Amino acid sequence: MTQAHSGTGIAGLLQQGCDELGVKAICYCYDLDEPMRWGRRLKSTEHVIRNLAKRRQLFASSGQALSLWRRKMPFYRNMETVIEQLLSQQVCVWPQQSMPAPMVRHLQAQGIEGVMTVSVCCPVSPRLRGRFMLLVQCSEQLTELADQQGRVAACLAQLQTQIALEFGRDIHPLVDCNVISPLAVYILSGIAQGQDREQVSSQLNLTLRGVDYHISVLKQVLGARNIAQLVHEAGKLQLL
Repeated sequence: MTQAHSGTGIAGLLQQGCDELGVKAICYCYDLDEPMRWGRRLKSTEHVIRNLAKRRQLFASSGQALSLWRRKMPFYRNMETVIEQLLSQQVCVWPQQSMPAPMVRHLQAQGIEGVMTVSVCCPVSPRLRGRFMLLVQCSEQLTELADQQGRVAACLAQLQTQIALEFGRDIHPLVDCNVISPLAVYILSGIAQGQDREQVSSQLNLTLRGVDYHISVLKQVLGARNIAQLVHEAGKLQLL
């Protein structure tokens, strides 16, 4: 679910970040740390970009900024180098020479002259990150932000902590990136609440083999050897 209502929820927190950093807008996603290490569906930059284009849990400080993000996402397919940088570096200033010309024109038409992505660790779930895309109105401001990376990162780290604590259980990057299915999370939630396999199977009209399949996928993805460890790891990722 996307959110674009300024003044409330995640959008309100992002607008506070805009005010503190003096940027035009901030776009945000709760993301996986090093996506290509999470399984076969994200095994290359191409796969990651494909999943980026499909994601629904994207947030922004305003409806206009969220719409802008959505409209420029199709250009990502021609920007592998930039995407690799923003996934591997804490701070990535998007070089205009690496952006497709239509994307540059599209940003400039909205008064955007520079884009910087800042990735910060999530203290609540260390295997997850917050990725903040800062949209600025002039190149000088972009240079200033790049020179003040410490202040920028500290501000965004505080925002990430607030978002994770208040909204983290409603945002599931592993589901949004199609690494695990919503059904698998639902099955695990039932088991974590004390239901046995038969109860879960009956409730969801699945065979026991189907329940076991989803549990085995979760064990593989989360690196768990048994149900107790699986529930523990899922809790750390705020899946439960």
